Amino acid sequence: MLALLGAELAAENWGGGPEIAKELERIRGQSGMLLTVDTYDHLLRSGRVSRGKAWIAGMLDVKPVLSLDLEGRVVPVDRVRGRDNLVPRVLALLEKRLTPRPREVRFGVAHTEAPEMAERVRTALVAAYQPRDCFVSLATGVLGTHVGPGAWAIFYQIEDGTPGGKNA
Repeated sequence: MLALLGAELAAENWGGGPEIAKELERIRGQSGMLLTVDTYDHLLRSGRVSRGKAWIAGMLDVKPVLSLDLEGRVVPVDRVRGRDNLVPRVLALLEKRLTPRPREVRFGVAHTEAPEMAERVRTALVAAYQPRDCFVSLATGVLGTHVGPGAWAIFYQIEDGTPGGKNA
């Protein structure tokens, strides 16, 4: 989404490369991601969770909600019992992150073999936020290897219409 914004800024003759790069860094700082997995199998194989935690979470049907910290490391944000409770909880966490409501936001929903869930999430995002865009796509093979089938994520990018922090 940052690459798309960069291309849009360049097409608008917004400025040279250094100015666009600075704006993209600013936008990246107010953007984020929430990710969940359907099972712990792939997290266990990649060493991101212990065998004991994976077993207990599987028995209790606990789904993790993960994000990235400022250094790009995957960090736990929350846990939810049951698949039916997952979408409402993730949307509530997103609402907290997007309060106060941005004037303009762009979303991406990535999934691994979960097109119905991705469409459900996209529909909820469009209804709640009327975003600039809301893309749905398959996750990359590398990400899929770590999270496994049934995983999905919401990526958000706040495009507040104030390049460089200036008021529009």
